[in-house]
Amino acid sequence: MLVTKLIKVGVIKLTNSKKECLDHEYNGFQKWMIFGEDSDILSQHKRAKGWYYDKNNIKYKEYPLVVPYNQVQFRKKETKLTPYWIKISVRKRKGIGVWLPIKPHKELLDFKYLKDSLLIKNKKGNYELRLVFQYEVPEINYNNVLAIDLGERNIATICNSSNLKPIFYGRTIRGIRRHYNYLRKQLGEKKLLKKIKSLENKEKRIIEQELHNISNDIVKEAVKTSSMIFLGDLKDIRKSAKGKGKRFNRIVSNMPYYKLTQMITYKSAQQGIKVIKIKENYTSKTCSKCNQIGKRLKQGLFKCSNCKYEVNADFNGVQNILKRSLDYMFKDGVIGSNPKISPEEINANKINCI
Repeated sequence: MLVTKLIKVGVIKLTNSKKECLDHEYNGFQKWMIFGEDSDILSQHKRAKGWYYDKNNIKYKEYPLVVPYNQVQFRKKETKLTPYWIKISVRKRKGIGVWLPIKPHKELLDFKYLKDSLLIKNKKGNYELRLVFQYEVPEINYNNVLAIDLGERNIATICNSSNLKPIFYGRTIRGIRRHYNYLRKQLGEKKLLKKIKSLENKEKRIIEQELHNISNDIVKEAVKTSSMIFLGDLKDIRKSAKGKGKRFNRIVSNMPYYKLTQMITYKSAQQGIKVIKIKENYTSKTCSKCNQIGKRLKQGLFKCSNCKYEVNADFNGVQNILKRSLDYMFKDGVIGSNPKISPEEINANKINCI
């Protein structure tokens, strides 16, 4: 399985001469991208237009400067400033290049796996590098399925075929969103716009950390149980909100489903685990015990009109996704040895809630 991993590194403590070299190359690249104006930058950087970027779809915005992987050198040298240094080519030091002191946000990989390097400016005007690594990870031999239901009350409910016990994640996210919406409304009435902006940044950081924690736990569970991950399709979540009122639409639209899905996908790939999206049609309305259509008595409770079975609505949904996932796995012969549940049990609807 081919894995892509991006590592952010800050460019720190630049001397004036090094900053001047980067400014010339970076600003010249923006002129080349947007206006086609040649400000005497390296031709290897100009080639990004039409090779890395679609030259017929250029917009008026800043573009990361693409540094070809074969023009990047890395060395580790213990200095007072930093042990990590990267050398890139620039016009003002053609043939010599410039060594940049860097501070990575996580451990760097072997540079033989480097695919792309992108030089950007952050909001504070400081330079940063985005190092993109690509490498092969062996896919694991699957013995189980881990199903994930994305919901409004709990952003993710998981159930593993190895034990069938549900785990609920992210109920606090809805509360955090509600809390900050209330604060923004209060500050908006007082016209404190700067305060509102700072609150948005704080909310984003808190939510993102919650999503990282959730995705890390889910991937660890998949690794521990040798499980392929099946994820409910995002399109069905948005459809489920239609016709349920403005308040419910706001709750669903504010939930960061896409970002969580992205995190689960790339973190799973790094562990050699495949993530498959599966349609959620009627999973929230179908009884996981008798397969008949039921209804939610309220947002968090499902009741079957046929067998009178009552259960947590998210748990009911994830059990139905689990059934579909197992059916897919057995049909395609993906599951390895010693599966906990047989095809016969699926067909006989013996996967019941606990």
